[in-house]
Amino acid sequence: MTRPDSPAFNAPHRLLCRGKGWQAVFSCGLCGKEYAVCVPQADQPEQALTLAAAEAKLHFNWCRHCGAWVCDEHFNENRGLCTRCAPRICAACGAGVPAGDQFCTVCGAVQFEPSRHP
Repeated sequence: MTRPDSPAFNAPHRLLCRGKGWQAVFSCGLCGKEYAVCVPQADQPEQALTLAAAEAKLHFNWCRHCGAWVCDEHFNENRGLCTRCAPRICAACGAGVPAGDQFCTVCGAVQFEPSRHP
């Protein structure tokens, strides 16, 4: 998901005090889909946010064009960009391609380009 050369994780978030611990809720920069992380072992809010961000970062992707942190549904894995910067469009017929589909549902063309993945 996250590339090693990505910048500090700064997805939109909120930090909530939950009795004996903290809960950080991070959201996709495009759709707002949320990912929550509970951090019971942190004493201070800054520590809780640092620990939660380390876990949450694994569930988001960084767009190297606009800098947004987005969920898998809004990340074009072939281009390494969010779907706002690089919509998933079949190169063969121009139809939209849903996330995770290996073949175009209109023309059947292969969509996954393994040579672009590290």
